[in-house]
Amino acid sequence: MLTDVILASKVVLVILSITIFLCLYRAILGPTVYDRIIGINVIGTKAVVMFALLAVIFGKSFFFDMALIYALLLYVTTIAFVKYMGSGRLD
Repeated sequence: MLTDVILASKVVLVILSITIFLCLYRAILGPTVYDRIIGINVIGTKAVVMFALLAVIFGKSFFFDMALIYALLLYVTTIAFVKYMGSGRLD
């Protein structure tokens, strides 16, 4: 049973890696700045999911901690960057 979960997690990791490259394409060649921001944000979200899957595969809880910290940093930097793009300053 546990080996099935680990195998499924590995398959999902491969699929997420492939979709990250598709999002990277949008982040590099996006027609607008906001398309690029969304592309990078989706890549970060997929990375958070990958950290959680690594925690399941290896059985180490610190990957969940890394996922949580990375998700919080991703949220704050996205909000700051969008605010900077809108007004030209961060205050």
